[in-house]
Amino acid sequence: MRRSLIIILCLVFLVSCKSNNDEENIADGIDIRIGCTTYPSSYAQAILLSEIVTREGYTSKIIMNDTDTMWDNLSKGKTDVLLSGWIPTIDTKRRAKLESVIKDLGTNCRNLSNGIYVPDYTLIGFLSELNNYEKEFEKTIYVCKESDVTASETKYMLERYNVDYKIKQVNYEDLDELIKNSIEKKEWIAVALWTPNGMINRFNLRQLRDTKNIYTNNIDTHTIVSNAYDNEEILNILDNYFLRTGELNELINNLNANSQQKKTVNFFLDNNLQILNRALDVQ
Repeated sequence: MRRSLIIILCLVFLVSCKSNNDEENIADGIDIRIGCTTYPSSYAQAILLSEIVTREGYTSKIIMNDTDTMWDNLSKGKTDVLLSGWIPTIDTKRRAKLESVIKDLGTNCRNLSNGIYVPDYTLIGFLSELNNYEKEFEKTIYVCKESDVTASETKYMLERYNVDYKIKQVNYEDLDELIKNSIEKKEWIAVALWTPNGMINRFNLRQLRDTKNIYTNNIDTHTIVSNAYDNEEILNILDNYFLRTGELNELINNLNANSQQKKTVNFFLDNNLQILNRALDVQ
């Protein structure tokens, strides 16, 4: 995971170091510019789309930034599409603000959700049981700094369940290492995560039951395209582009485990031709 994050962050650095002149000319010779964030799910969707359009003979460029910049780039014509618009939670207001210059092509992945995850060897099953295991969890729930919605929902969960825990926010890459070290020592750890997320399968985590329905469920990611984008063939691909949650999780895990990103995506796509057929509307 850390190796994959280093690769992604290095790409972000290269993108951010471009001059303004480079940004103005970034569309030269490129058929589609795909905006994404450094989140593994966002990057996985972007690199997979890039490979699909490449196979159809088009050129593409992935432009990675933080979430706000990703949306800002789309509104200013610096990118053509983003695939990680989380609706109806994180990005609903961003989409509404830009509705005059963008078009929502609809869902590209369904039934995403937030929640508290623990290692499979722990004995707890419900959020309501957290107070029974204060010592084991050291009265702490770890939350990714980059996810404001997950943090706010966790704070509300502690209030509703009357749980006397503290929230500790850490960077995504540090969270990965924290979970790994805890599991190696067979320690208990509670982490607020979202799906799809490569950590869940890789570390064999399971979600605690939320009987009060505090955490958001049934979130979709949407394909958002600039109104100015006019390549009809690629627009058809974007309109049909869709990943099942299991497919996206598999791709995330494969990318985490391999440093050769393009080779990994090609191998994944060769073994999941249903994704390519959906995008190309092949019956």
